[in-house]
Amino acid sequence: MPDIAIDPAIRRQKRLKRRAVAGVTVAIGVAVVAWALSRSNAGPSVRRSDVWIATVKQGPLPIVVSAAGVFKPIEQRWITAATPGVVEHVRVQPGDPVKSKTVLAMLANPAVRSALAQSRSDVASAEASRASLHAELTSQLLTLEGNLAAERAQAKIAAVKERAERSLLHERIVSRLEYTGTRLRALEDAQLEHLAKRRIAVFRESMAAQDRASAAQVSALRAVLENARQRVAALSVTAGMDGVIQDVTVHAGQTLALGDEIARVAGLKLLKVTLQVPASEAGEVAVGQAVTLELATDVNQHLRGRVSRVSPSVSNGSVEVDVLPNDALPPDVRPNLAVTGEIHIADIPEAIYVQRPAYANPGSAMTLFRLTDGGKAAVPVHVRFGAASDQYIQIAGGLTPGTRVIVSDASRFAGDQRITLR
Repeated sequence: MPDIAIDPAIRRQKRLKRRAVAGVTVAIGVAVVAWALSRSNAGPSVRRSDVWIATVKQGPLPIVVSAAGVFKPIEQRWITAATPGVVEHVRVQPGDPVKSKTVLAMLANPAVRSALAQSRSDVASAEASRASLHAELTSQLLTLEGNLAAERAQAKIAAVKERAERSLLHERIVSRLEYTGTRLRALEDAQLEHLAKRRIAVFRESMAAQDRASAAQVSALRAVLENARQRVAALSVTAGMDGVIQDVTVHAGQTLALGDEIARVAGLKLLKVTLQVPASEAGEVAVGQAVTLELATDVNQHLRGRVSRVSPSVSNGSVEVDVLPNDALPPDVRPNLAVTGEIHIADIPEAIYVQRPAYANPGSAMTLFRLTDGGKAAVPVHVRFGAASDQYIQIAGGLTPGTRVIVSDASRFAGDQRITLR
């Protein structure tokens, strides 16, 4: 097949087309590279509404720690069963106000009432026995005293006769033998009188000892009777203090053993506030620090108080801090009423500070992003922190007043040299 000659003009057009396509391709490649380089210099982009921006300020900085809590009674008591029994009636519910003698529940226990009746019978029997013993001993004492009277009379007669015969002995009217017999009988009668007195004295001591023993037995039985009365009285379970019912743990028909819990009563006269302070904020809290309390009531109410106790342990990420109010409590304050407390840690008269960034802790350091280019971009800056409250933290280095920084979590931008804000 013979070769066909191509027109030079057509050949020139084809060369021009190839050159144009190559030029466009090169231009596109250059544009893509330039765009990629510009994007690399600009860094990642983020919407301004997705970050939290704060301005560094200068001035007085109060260091406070805020925490939520509730009012709790200082005095509260679990009321327990002082005697076993079956619950017949429950007369209160949680939230009911009570007085010291208010009956919370009624228990039934026939054995306790039977023991009371038996104790009464035992006391009556012991008292009757004591009275009978006293009468018998008194009768014996009277008999001994009668014998003493006879012996005393006989001794007196013998003494008079001895004196009379002694005077007659000198006149030889009475023989010495007769006088000696009279004198011996007088001595014997005097000895018998003395023995009768000793016998009465010993009997009185024995009588007193027997009476004491009898009285002790009666006292012991009376103590048993009083205990039985108390056990019967304990079937009517009372509050024992003025306050409000917090919990009731029994129901009708339930059998209770000695010491089983029945209800919890909280006093209303003395209340404290227990704040749940985050563990990260509790390091600077100390006993004696001033606290401002805001009550969760219909009317905006504030109270002043002071920290009275800081728990040494952490529970569920928080530390319990007890606050005693300095001001009189409003009448509508009750246990478990919600309250917010601001614990006043310290005052820094002149400080550079900023709204506390996420995860910023006192005395630490971290990287923040400082706004630049009129707020269109942000660059990283190393910042050192000082003291901190729950809302603000002191700037110890790295930022100056008036600087704007991103204080929300920017950990996803770690390592980036620039952030574009759109």
